[in-house]
Parts: sequence; structure tokens; C-alpha cells
Amino acid sequence: MQLKLDWFVVLENLRRGILVTDVNLEGPRGPRIIYANRAWLEMTGYQRDELAGLTPRILQGKHSDRAVLALLKEKLLKREIFHGQTWNYRKDGRPFMMNWYCYPVYLERSTPAYYVAEQEDVTEMESLRMRQRLLVNPQDAEANAFFDILHPHRKRAKQPD
Repeated sequence: MQLKLDWFVVLENLRRGILVTDVNLEGPRGPRIIYANRAWLEMTGYQRDELAGLTPRILQGKHSDRAVLALLKEKLLKREIFHGQTWNYRKDGRPFMMNWYCYPVYLERSTPAYYVAEQEDVTEMESLRMRQRLLVNPQDAEANAFFDILHPHRKRAKQPD
């Protein structure tokens, strides 16, 4: 079966955010963004022309889990697949819970040519899960912390005496 695909059209129409970077993990600036598909742009609020010279670290903020980010770097340096979830931030500063896979892509050599990240906003799914936890235990610290990040001005239910 012979199939000719326009890979750009395929990538642009995937529902999951796709981000491609170079492989430079060192230094304060980290890997540079080479490509972001339409789903990634919609998820984050960035425009393609704003990404030149930037790193995926533009999504990190106050509540991004540093242990998850350290594991990401460790896995990529070992040429392993990373899977993780943490808070990230849209261009306008609003937090969202992001779940993603990141892995090296090779050309014909034995060293990675690119890193590809498949990223998904799972805030709504996590919100449902955390609401269920609060129904069982309104004092659930993790669930309350989740909603404190998502809605920083929310008022918690009054604590029983």
C-alpha cells in the first residue's frame, strides 16, 4: 500500500498539542521551540510568530512541580520516554493542568535530533476527580489545593467546629 501524506497537515489537525524542540537541555534557556501545532497554540494562547527563540519553560510558573520537571530532564538525558503531569500557565497567566509525553526523535544517527512533546490540557478531567474527592471529604488537602490554584479567589466551605 503506497500512501503519500502531507505531514504538516496531519500535525496541524491533531487534537493533542504537539511541540517540537531542539535537543539543547543545558543552560538557563534550555531547548528552543521549533514547531507548535494548532492544538498547542489554542491550549496555551500563544501565536506561532511569538515562539521564535523561546523555550517550553514559558509555560512554567509558581505551581509547576519542579520534581516533575527534573524528571523530564533526567529521562530525556537518558533517551527515555517521559510521562508527567503538572500545572502550567497560558500566555494570559491562567493555570491549567497539563499531562504530557516527551521523547527524543532520531534521524539516521544515534543521537536525538529533536524532542517531541504530546501535550494535553486535563484540567477539566482533574476538576471532576477533585470534586468527587471533596464530596467524600470536604477537608481533602490535595483537592482543596487544586482548586486554590485553579480559582485563587474562591471561598472555601466553612469548616465545622
